Amino acid sequence: MTSPASQGGQSFTSRIAMWSARHRKAIALGWVLIVVVALGTCSVVPADTDIEMDVPGEAGEALDLYQERFGLEETGEAQEFVVFSHPSLTVDDPAYEETVTGLMADLRALVAEETTVVGGTTVVSDKRIVSGTRTFYGTGLSREEALERDLFVASNETGGDVTFAMVDLEGELEDAVDNIDPVLDAVAEAEAASDGFEIFIGGDASLNKQIMEIVEEDFGRALVLNLPIAFLILFLAFGAVVAASVPLALAFAAVITANGILAIVSQFYPLEMAYQEMVLLMGLATGIDYALFVVTRYRRERRAGRSKEEALQVASGTSGKAVVFAGMTVLLAISGMFVVDNAVFTSLALAAIVVVALAIVMSVTLLPALIAMLGDNIDRLSLPFLGRGTGEGGGVWGFIADQVLARPAIFATVTVVVLLAVAAPYLTLNLGFNGPRSFSDDAEGKKALIALEENFTIGLMQPAVVVVDAGEKENVFAADIQASVAELVELVERESRTPESPDEPYGAVAQEPDFNDAGDTEVIAIPINADSGDPEAIDAVNRLRDELVPAAFEDSPAEALVTGNTAFNIDFKDDIIFRTPFVFAMVLGLAFIILLVMFRSIVIPIKAIILNLLSVGAAYGILVLVFQEGWLLEGILDFEATGIIESWLPLFLFAILFGLSMDYHMFVLSRIKEAYEGGMSNEESVSVGIKATAGVITSAAAIMVAVFSIFAFMRLMGMKQFGLGLGVAVLIDATVIRSILLPASMKLLGDWNWYLPSWLEWIPRVKMAE
Repeated sequence: MTSPASQGGQSFTSRIAMWSARHRKAIALGWVLIVVVALGTCSVVPADTDIEMDVPGEAGEALDLYQERFGLEETGEAQEFVVFSHPSLTVDDPAYEETVTGLMADLRALVAEETTVVGGTTVVSDKRIVSGTRTFYGTGLSREEALERDLFVASNETGGDVTFAMVDLEGELEDAVDNIDPVLDAVAEAEAASDGFEIFIGGDASLNKQIMEIVEEDFGRALVLNLPIAFLILFLAFGAVVAASVPLALAFAAVITANGILAIVSQFYPLEMAYQEMVLLMGLATGIDYALFVVTRYRRERRAGRSKEEALQVASGTSGKAVVFAGMTVLLAISGMFVVDNAVFTSLALAAIVVVALAIVMSVTLLPALIAMLGDNIDRLSLPFLGRGTGEGGGVWGFIADQVLARPAIFATVTVVVLLAVAAPYLTLNLGFNGPRSFSDDAEGKKALIALEENFTIGLMQPAVVVVDAGEKENVFAADIQASVAELVELVERESRTPESPDEPYGAVAQEPDFNDAGDTEVIAIPINADSGDPEAIDAVNRLRDELVPAAFEDSPAEALVTGNTAFNIDFKDDIIFRTPFVFAMVLGLAFIILLVMFRSIVIPIKAIILNLLSVGAAYGILVLVFQEGWLLEGILDFEATGIIESWLPLFLFAILFGLSMDYHMFVLSRIKEAYEGGMSNEESVSVGIKATAGVITSAAAIMVAVFSIFAFMRLMGMKQFGLGLGVAVLIDATVIRSILLPASMKLLGDWNWYLPSWLEWIPRVKMAE
């Protein structure tokens, strides 16, 4: 029997694969050594995740000025809020005052050991953990005055009082996170020793630490769940333990090697700390899928009667080639994230590119070597009633394809209308950053946030920050500048909430202004009467920028800039919206080129892009319905809708989804093209291609959906949205697009699918069966 691979010579992909098969022991040993070295590198070389955050707009300008003038590096200072509540005592009661002031004294006395090396000598010294505290008892206000101004004191439902203390921590945020445990312990001990008090603590350091712990726990759980789920699906697909193990082995080899490479890269270009999660996610998704495609084709060719060498040659020359082109599309799509020019996007894109590139290389080198070494042993430890796939008939997907090909116009019209309807909520997309209210209840610090929100304002935690710049080495204490500052504070206080007016945009200014040592810069913290991601917070910061600050500093020689979490949200969103068209243009343009080269048609690339945009658009619509409007899944995914979709998510999802969904599209199209090149009609080619790939794509999509869906059950809102978006898009692409719109559009267009203008005839021919 003559294999297609022998007709007209071998392709480059096939030549590499067959060379790897002939030198299988050397190739396998080489990759084992690479993986071992990478594993050792991960252990010996700690990754540098100290990235330089790129904050756009006025928020970034103000932050840079603040860090420069106050001698800070990247993370800034940290502050904690300690909330006290008693069912009957008021702040005037001596026992209440003793509880608050006693705890503050204990916190100020806390020290941590600091180890430094001076002239080759290790010196251990004590360093203060808390730099200062501020409570009601230091304001000079009476209880009635504080209640009237909604400042530091509020009455609870049972007649007692609620108050809070502000605790400034030494050092920058990173240092504060390292030293926060003694502070948390002291608060817990004070509550236990008190008589009826509830004492909560939450703030920059405590919440940062608790959220990081939650993320680590969730990713650890995801890894534990991903492995058995992926193996089970592979076992059901192949019906053999050995065959199911090969894709997993390749995927984890890619993940380990990528982490080793990136640990070295991070020494020169620091990476976002979530880069390892991105490597795991993309490594499992592409590594398993690419191996699945090739192994499935190899086993099918063996069952068709080909020799082991012929079967491997056909598999690498067809499925292997499709993997290379599909992988290149993923790489090009992800590279669109570089256009965002943001350190987080860039480092995560780099992580994804490295692991996907390794998955591609391993698919044409290590995988053929393993298949050649195993031979028919790849079917060892099998169950005879599993792993036979859907056959050439395609099972249920083949039946659907036949129905679609019989009535393509009706199916295409109905499906497009439904997808557009599902995507329609995207028009109401509200981008932003979910504030502390969206944090998991498992973060203990959230209790303090809720107490602040119920009695004062949650905006105390993340205030707007006005940086007043008198000019380098000028005097910020000058009378005219301080008059402008006083006017700004007065304007804010006119619109600050009180018990009688709880819906005003701002909260009472509780912090004293901060001045740098040079006396040329002042920082004023203005609480916002809303969570940092709420529309009310955005309106309040815009009002500060557009009206209050200009009015107060109109005739002042100083410049005032507004930063803070909400200001960053506003500026980041504006920057993302500005860059989105450029990212779309780059990703779609590069995808068009690679599809044009692979299929020598201008119709197929345009159609593929449109169909993929439909699936991505539908995923966006479902995200809006679930996370913005709160439809259906709040109870299942254990969250409460905030009305906000994370600003980074749509663009990030687009780059990843477009590449991953193109995997299936390209794999089906490559099989259709293979049949078309073999002399079949357009309709016959479509039917054969859809049915022949039905089983493997169903298995590959099931793995991806399972992996991504686990992310949807994580406790961080951004991860929930990310996981659901990925899972839904892949599900739509692997079912609706693959089984309905793709065959329907191919049937309706007929031979026009393969149209190439004469002026593009110079494009080289890439045959799918060489």
